[in-house]
Amino acid sequence: MWTVEDKFKVKLGGNYYIDTPNLIEYKGEPLFELKRADNTGLLGISFSIYDKTGGKIAAVKEGRIYQGDKEAYLVEIGADRYTLTDKETNKVICDIKKRAIAHPAELDVSVTLYTKDGFLIEATPEQTNLGRIVMKGNTMSGCRVGIGIN
Repeated sequence: MWTVEDKFKVKLGGNYYIDTPNLIEYKGEPLFELKRADNTGLLGISFSIYDKTGGKIAAVKEGRIYQGDKEAYLVEIGADRYTLTDKETNKVICDIKKRAIAHPAELDVSVTLYTKDGFLIEATPEQTNLGRIVMKGNTMSGCRVGIGIN
């Protein structure tokens, strides 16, 4: 069983989120959901990855990547790491690091995704790009929402 977690430290797109349940909220909707496994204590993240046309590329559920189009995207699974790569461009679309390789956070997530209506969010290992806004090296702690986009 997985339960919603409110005590954690996650790195997403070069920024840290501590005890902030909604990392990024878009038009009032949280884009990411954090839950903890009752039996292992492992923190997991869930979200959907869309392309610029609004087509669903993959789903991330509790820190695991489930792809849609196996011909276009490659999922690599390691003990503490999941990656989703575009086969045509060889670009990593999503990279999820867990446990020791995510240190000092519990999760270290990089992802390039669009919202359903086409807004681009680039959360690279170093920074988060939201339109013309670049966020880098910030810490959001104890907030209801880390980043809110209307």
